[in-house]
Amino acid sequence: MSNIELHFDSPWLLLLLIPAAAAVLVPWLRIPASLRSGFRRTATVVFHIIISVVLVFVLAGFSISYMPSRDITNENEEEEAAEDETEETGGILLIADRNASADDILPLMPEESPVRVVNPLRTPTNIDVLSSYDKIMLLGVSANDLPERLAGQLAMYVQQGGSLLVSASDHSLSLGNMRNTTYETLLPVSFDYTSQSGEGIALVLVIDCSNSMTMNSGWWGGRYTDYLSLAKQGAIKSVEYMNEKDMIGIVSFNSRATLRSELVQATETQKAILSRTVSSLNTSRGTFYCDALTLAWEQLADCDMDVRHVIFLSDGEPSDYGYDDIVKDMAKDGITVSTISIGYSSYELSSMAEEGNGRYYEVSSVSDLPDIMLGETETAVSDPLVDEAAEITLKGGIPTDLPAVSAYIGTTMKDGAELILQTESRDPILARWTVGIGEAEAFMSDLLGGWTSQWLETNPGRSMLRQIFSMGISDKSSADERLTEEKDSSERIVTQLLLPLSIILVIVLLADIAVRRLRWKDILALFQKTQTKI
Repeated sequence: MSNIELHFDSPWLLLLLIPAAAAVLVPWLRIPASLRSGFRRTATVVFHIIISVVLVFVLAGFSISYMPSRDITNENEEEEAAEDETEETGGILLIADRNASADDILPLMPEESPVRVVNPLRTPTNIDVLSSYDKIMLLGVSANDLPERLAGQLAMYVQQGGSLLVSASDHSLSLGNMRNTTYETLLPVSFDYTSQSGEGIALVLVIDCSNSMTMNSGWWGGRYTDYLSLAKQGAIKSVEYMNEKDMIGIVSFNSRATLRSELVQATETQKAILSRTVSSLNTSRGTFYCDALTLAWEQLADCDMDVRHVIFLSDGEPSDYGYDDIVKDMAKDGITVSTISIGYSSYELSSMAEEGNGRYYEVSSVSDLPDIMLGETETAVSDPLVDEAAEITLKGGIPTDLPAVSAYIGTTMKDGAELILQTESRDPILARWTVGIGEAEAFMSDLLGGWTSQWLETNPGRSMLRQIFSMGISDKSSADERLTEEKDSSERIVTQLLLPLSIILVIVLLADIAVRRLRWKDILALFQKTQTKI
């Protein structure tokens, strides 16, 4: 749907349509019916009427504006819109990590802006509701906890003049399934990051090869395929991403677990062998987790890599028990476990990821599976969590009196973005940039006090937090003014175009009269003849 508005500066001048129409129709109607018939004569009169109407519209100050509809387009549109319309809007929408409290930062919010705090799962997705807020904040939130369609709506919100702030936590940004998504596109930083330690990683891919992995098939990614084929693609992408300082192993499972490849150095030769191994995987009945986890644990337990990680993928619930205890023991040994559920929401896999200090991915769009597997591998390899105190400086290394942050997520600045705060090692901490006519900001540490507790306890820290929370709000009114100016400008352009168009039409009309040899004396003769009859 679209919104089209018509406007007349002097609508009373539309009354001129009556004499204008009379000036065209009366002489024509006075002509004998036999002379009025025929397409050419009728078309001429219609053409003259159109010219008269356009001239009157120009005199009346006609303008037209077109605004695309911003209605929600999904099957639950009316229900969601009705629900969102009942919510209070305006001010700041604060979407906070459900495992943390925003109470400590509320006093630091702009006094003139009311703040509404919502659970991530209850975040409104109606673009009209989102647009009513001066600023939207995603503080320490994982993409897994947000409505799936929110990212696209936030992109529209920012492009139309909104202000968005996203902050980090140990399960947000690249650690919160935001890599290679609209969220990353919106932010002024890229999640590509190489840990300064330069240490390699030991990774074991654990892949479900039960019958259901091939029974579940369909048209995904533009071709007919199944879960296992997509999992193979993702595994091969993960293998190819590794470099020679890394090690990788592969385990498959169904009713029993099989070590397809022990941990090997990720040389080009070994990666080619591993890719062939992945391609040869086939299915059998059963889904048993415990033996597969144990095999992965055994491979990583004797490895001396600092980072030891498991990516565990399945499309069904297990038929055995005790896998949670195995993951807990792996975590005690310093082994992390991330899990991926294909086609369904899995409490078991979510719990495993939580116990294993990893990340949980619920793949609803199956064609995304290869990219999700690659993204998790990139996150594990890059190790973006810098879990140590970092001093804060301004751009260029200029010292500040801000307290240190106890941890942050490593990122890379995008071209065109503005760096405001950084660490002494020049990693971004606060950055922003313009998207459309709006603004997006990213704070790479925790704004809820977990990693910035000293900021809440000191005057410089509190002052900086107030500035961060206020950024972009004053600019929103300017953006609204720009929108109004653009709309008025478009209306003026339409109106200004009508005048030369009318002049052209008048010239064409006069040419038409000349071509048809309809001279003024003939018109006068017609009126004299009519008066004689009367």
